[in-house]
Amino acid sequence: MKKTRWALLTLLVLAVAAVVAGYYVSQKRNALLAPVKPALLPKELHSLANGWTWSHSAGDRPVVEARARDFRQIKDSSNFELSEVEFKIFNKTGDAYDLVQSQRADFDQENERLYSDGEVTIVLGLPPAGPQPGQRYVEIHTSGLTYDSKKAVSSTDRPVRFLLPQGEGSAVGAEYDSMSRRLWLKSEANLLGAPHPARGGERLHVRAGELFYHEVEQKVELRPWSSVERGAQGIKGTFSTVYLQDGDLKKVETLQGEGFDVRDGREVRFAGDMLEMNYGPNGAVTDAVSAGHARLVSSSAAGVNTITGGRVDLQFTLPPGALQSELAVAFVRDQARIENVVAAPPAGPRPDTRVLTADWVKVTMRPGGEEIQRLETLSAGRLEMLPNDAARWKRTLTAERLSADYGPGNRPESMHAVNKVHLRSDPPAGTRLEPRLTWSDNLEASFDPDTGQMGELHQWTNFRYQEGARQATAGGARFDVPQDRTLLQVAARVWDPGGVTTADTMTLDQKDNHFVAEGRVTSTHRESRPAGAASAPGPEAMFASNQPVHAVAQRMESWNGNRRIEYRGSARLWQEGSSVQAEEIRVDREARSLAAQGRVTNILVDGQDDKDKQKPRVVTILSDEMAYSDGNRRAFYTGNVRLVRDRMTVNSSELEAFLRPEGEAQSQGQSRLERATARGKVDIREAAAPGVAPRKAAADIAEYFSGEEKVILRGGRPQIEQAGRGSATGAELTYYLDDGRLQVSGRPGERAETHHQLKR
Repeated sequence: MKKTRWALLTLLVLAVAAVVAGYYVSQKRNALLAPVKPALLPKELHSLANGWTWSHSAGDRPVVEARARDFRQIKDSSNFELSEVEFKIFNKTGDAYDLVQSQRADFDQENERLYSDGEVTIVLGLPPAGPQPGQRYVEIHTSGLTYDSKKAVSSTDRPVRFLLPQGEGSAVGAEYDSMSRRLWLKSEANLLGAPHPARGGERLHVRAGELFYHEVEQKVELRPWSSVERGAQGIKGTFSTVYLQDGDLKKVETLQGEGFDVRDGREVRFAGDMLEMNYGPNGAVTDAVSAGHARLVSSSAAGVNTITGGRVDLQFTLPPGALQSELAVAFVRDQARIENVVAAPPAGPRPDTRVLTADWVKVTMRPGGEEIQRLETLSAGRLEMLPNDAARWKRTLTAERLSADYGPGNRPESMHAVNKVHLRSDPPAGTRLEPRLTWSDNLEASFDPDTGQMGELHQWTNFRYQEGARQATAGGARFDVPQDRTLLQVAARVWDPGGVTTADTMTLDQKDNHFVAEGRVTSTHRESRPAGAASAPGPEAMFASNQPVHAVAQRMESWNGNRRIEYRGSARLWQEGSSVQAEEIRVDREARSLAAQGRVTNILVDGQDDKDKQKPRVVTILSDEMAYSDGNRRAFYTGNVRLVRDRMTVNSSELEAFLRPEGEAQSQGQSRLERATARGKVDIREAAAPGVAPRKAAADIAEYFSGEEKVILRGGRPQIEQAGRGSATGAELTYYLDDGRLQVSGRPGERAETHHQLKR
């Protein structure tokens, strides 16, 4: 019994051991066959997995689709750490998306916000099927990027580099709104376009402190400073807006800007409170506008042109085969001012600086765009010619319309003005000359192509002239500026306080102080002198100084400010009853003389008429030549001389006449002729008068005394004969004109004879 119990106990133990052994064998086998047990999750993680995806939709339209190779979810939060991230951000219509790629990123699922501290690549505007082969898209590279899915906005404050379909660029800090398709480059924006095939590979270069790109509107906003350049042309300013068309430049607007075209040793720069520049399909500038304190400066080796005004409109042209356009026309408005400074020539003085001002001016440029070809005011204008040589005159021209044409080198060729034309010429400083003022309806001028100085000036229709006290009018005038000579044409008239002259034409030679009047010349001269002053020398010395002296001729010529005058062609000087007439009359005021030749007729007042006291009695002297000297108040007549007085005529070879002192003749009302001496075959004839028989006399010399009304005959064998009274001869015969008295004197040893005719 006892042995049986131990046997059962042994079997039980063996059975238990077998079971235990089998269990351990089974456990060991199972352990070998079971998968490896994963490690415990870190305490800060909630989960860890591969192949993460996430999406967000608005109705049936996808907004965002995201995927990553793997993720780690932060414990007790909605944050995921993603690797090899790819975000698709769809536009409003869902027909394109922006792709964001990064090696590592943190995603806040609750706030739908992605942040990548490392490198990020963004590709904009991809089609739903993905990138197309050969197609370039906007590609942005940056780091520190945050994407807000709710706002569809990507942003960073770090450096950004991007590639464009037609260029590249960079900035510091950027923000992109995929819904509004707006890109904001926060600072140091720098864009460089692709080489332009139509412009020889030139690239568009845009820089700004801050840039906003509106893709839908094809518009770029630049601030607070900006620069848009392509080749030699560009525009700089503060706040600017760039408009694109099909990705190419269309228009640039800027505030406080400056545009420029700098190349080949020349510059064109324009500025204003607001600038606008437009571009054509070939990328060349077509036109531009500068408004508010507008300014354009064009400079080259030929000189500098400066244009200012309230507004400047510029038109550009693209010459055949050229890569860049050039300035062709500028319209300047609102107090327009154009200053033309010509470069100094190798030899000689610098040409005048010209300044044109008007409310509206059109400026046409020569080919090349840096030199003026034509200036034209479209309103009343003013042109100043400012000398750069102290010896030259300053000229100021005003008119309702002005225009000027220029040749190569900014040198003026011609100038035109119409309606209310006024030209003022101011003499060089330090001279005693008076300003010259002219007026007319029309004006044109030509300039010397070598010196740029005015050559000839022509004014016509209602012409007027003033220089100090001297004034003039005419149908027109031509000025030879270098020779300082003026030709007055058609009904010319010149006057000053001393007198007036009219003629068909007149020439004033200011340089030589020479004056010529031709064709139906008339002149009136009045001596101008202070009361009590001595009589001035002049032709009036033969006449009364307190009365005007008149003249007519076919030609009048004077020198030295009328100090010497010549009248030719039926010339005549007269004053009331006194006159000198001849083919030629010469007056020398310095020598105080007057000369005449060719059918000379001299009429002198010889007292008062016996019957009519208001009527002067005159003496007329005819001769071939006459010479008068005011020093001794002597007039000398030669050649076929004839003196005619009342009923008396005296013929002789020559005659010498002496005039009374001017004051004496005027105060006493006496004859201006004091006495006269005739010489050479003197023949005197007196016509009959009521109660007086005619007389005739002959001698070599005859003296006539006006005050005593007596005649003295001597020389040769003087004789006198009177009808009905006989005759007389003697060495000297004296007879009186008023009462017929006769005195006969003989020489020693020579008898005097008288013959009386007895009445029957």
